Amino acid sequence: MTWHQVTDTTSSERPDFPPERLAKRQPTFQFPKTLLLPALKFFARSKDRGWLPGTPLKRHIVICGFPRSGTTLLQLLLESCTQNLGTCGRERRALEVAAAGKRSHSVILTKRPKDLFLIPEIASWHAANGTQALFILMHRDPRAVLTSRHFSSPQHYYLNCRDWQHFYLHWKWSGNRSDVLSVSYEALTSSPAAVQHQINGFANLDAACRFEDFLSRVPPNFDLRALNGLRQTETTRINSWKSQEHQQRLTQIFSELPELPRILDEMGYSETPQQNFAA
Repeated sequence: MTWHQVTDTTSSERPDFPPERLAKRQPTFQFPKTLLLPALKFFARSKDRGWLPGTPLKRHIVICGFPRSGTTLLQLLLESCTQNLGTCGRERRALEVAAAGKRSHSVILTKRPKDLFLIPEIASWHAANGTQALFILMHRDPRAVLTSRHFSSPQHYYLNCRDWQHFYLHWKWSGNRSDVLSVSYEALTSSPAAVQHQINGFANLDAACRFEDFLSRVPPNFDLRALNGLRQTETTRINSWKSQEHQQRLTQIFSELPELPRILDEMGYSETPQQNFAA
């Protein structure tokens, strides 16, 4: 699949699903959780309908979008700084938590970048069950995403260009939905107060503290590994892609994604022309 073939999709058509090894639409078998799911779904549904004691689910905030774009940071900020919010402390599938999660809060939060590929299915599940799904789509300068590394494999770049294309197309296709709020990593780190106000208004959330003060309220069981360390929100990573260590990688990126200059312009990241990265 080439870049030009991928971008033949019109904005009104749903983009093709990525390969399963990327999208991971179907959960893998996990013992004993997979065997327990039917019972967990029954109990969750019974609580939602008032048949069993519990808190019926009303609203589900789903964080998704590009990998390495601040999804974990936003999850941490919301879990630390929001009142009366059901949380997971780690990455969980939105559909699984919605259908089978414990019912301790009427509003829940999940984070999984790959849920970007399942937005219509997640929204349809909630519509069929009389609840509401709201989606926060995280994005970041593509050059930063494509030069980012992950704790699981620090010697390699986390996302290849072809896989990035799939995220881009689904992000762009989903961006005009009324149940979607698009948030950039750059805004989250440089203007956390403004982003918090925007998200709380969009999702009707009540703040427990400011995003800037989250360090004093980090949940004890939150999985911090993807953040590469716990620290105050900062802008020092915004232009990390400009480092000399990434120059060869940037040349490769522009070679594999000839449409990237146009996309950078569309996304508001066109400050530096492509030719600055020529070999």
